[in-house]
Amino acid sequence: MKKRILSALALILLLTPSLNALDRMKSFIDRSGNRIVIEMPFKRIISLYGAHTENLFSLGLDEEIIGVSKNEAYPPRATTRPFFSYHDDAEKFIASHPDLVLIRPMIARGYANLVLKLQRAGITVVSLQPRTVDEMYSYWKKLGMLTGKEREAGEMIKEFKAGLKKVDLLVKGIPSSRKKKVYFEAIHSKMKTFSPSSIAVFALKTAGGINIAEDTQARRGTNIAAYGKEHILSHAKEIDVYLAQRGVMNHAKIRRIKEEGGFRAIKAVKQGNIYIIDEKIVSRPTMRLLDGIYEIGRILYPARFNDITPFMAKTVVTRAEFAEMFIKIMNIRLKTPDYRHDIQKRASTQHKYGDFKDVDYAGNEYKFIETAVYRGLFPNMSKYEFHPDMPITRAAVAYALFMYFDLPDARPVAIKDVRKTNPLFNQIQALVGLDIIKLNRDGCFMPERSLSGREVFQFISLARDKSAP
Repeated sequence: MKKRILSALALILLLTPSLNALDRMKSFIDRSGNRIVIEMPFKRIISLYGAHTENLFSLGLDEEIIGVSKNEAYPPRATTRPFFSYHDDAEKFIASHPDLVLIRPMIARGYANLVLKLQRAGITVVSLQPRTVDEMYSYWKKLGMLTGKEREAGEMIKEFKAGLKKVDLLVKGIPSSRKKKVYFEAIHSKMKTFSPSSIAVFALKTAGGINIAEDTQARRGTNIAAYGKEHILSHAKEIDVYLAQRGVMNHAKIRRIKEEGGFRAIKAVKQGNIYIIDEKIVSRPTMRLLDGIYEIGRILYPARFNDITPFMAKTVVTRAEFAEMFIKIMNIRLKTPDYRHDIQKRASTQHKYGDFKDVDYAGNEYKFIETAVYRGLFPNMSKYEFHPDMPITRAAVAYALFMYFDLPDARPVAIKDVRKTNPLFNQIQALVGLDIIKLNRDGCFMPERSLSGREVFQFISLARDKSAP
């Protein structure tokens, strides 16, 4: 009897390692219908979709990402990786020795031969692309499973949901009767909008907008839905805001929308409430979807989403804080990076989006800093340093106001502490001559003096009031 018990125990002990190994293995079904079994985290990953790349970096990966798709611009580290394309030969991929290639359904359908060659070479190919926000959470978890970052994926979901709660507080008090009705264009040439369950419409509704095309349906399992010009024009009197996504499939321009036959009957077009938003922050399943929600909120309800109250109590405003104040007060659209225009084609001597070594591109300030820099609001810009924590000076504010606003001619004024040889003399004299920024009793401008939040707000407001309509 004892021998039988010992034999049974021995068998259990022998089986235990394999049982534990099976228990450690995880699996899921990808969008191609393949069961993906994960024995251990993948360590050499090529991503062929910008959303995959963003999310991998958000999970805390870095060296594991050995290749990305062309035209990637965010996060800035993505631009330092070798580029791959589904148009490339399989041999290029194989030569880099990846253990995982992440694709999306469009690639799986259109380039099945490439996928097959990679699989035959022993490379795991996974097709993922969520269509709804609920699917997005599941998608992040799958990326976590693939990379051994399941805890980080859970944190991403928590952080995203916390961001949604903040937005909810901003729109909570808006009466239903005062909520803006929006037509959200997906593809202008085909008169297509987004399906009600899409990520883009989720962003619109979360920001407090009412989707005018709620009665449309998606075709062939996509997020895009046909609506038709007649259908759009049937809501002409109701559409408060015309919002258009700009991306590869829709090169949206305000002028084109204005000149579309029959569109002058649309309330939003007549009133000039046409806005373009980058598809990378409203249609991609990444953490930047929160940026898209806020950007739509800034379009629909600027007073609620452009709150500068925290800055008003500051005795000294930093350069980063000034950038945010200016962008919010003037409700300037946030700049989203584009590899071809902002990075690849920009002169090597100039600052390129993401180049600042002293700016945190995983934080919140960078969006306002880069937007202000691309708007030309800061003088004497360094390619690599922004100095976000340094106080903003009176001279720098004078420059920003002069560059942004179409100010009238100013009377000449004698300024004791600013010589004509000063590179910012003309800008400073213009602001002083228009009584936007005043001299002290001694006739001095004090160009290097710091400013409080209230002073910054006052100067921007005065410049706005005096600028040409």
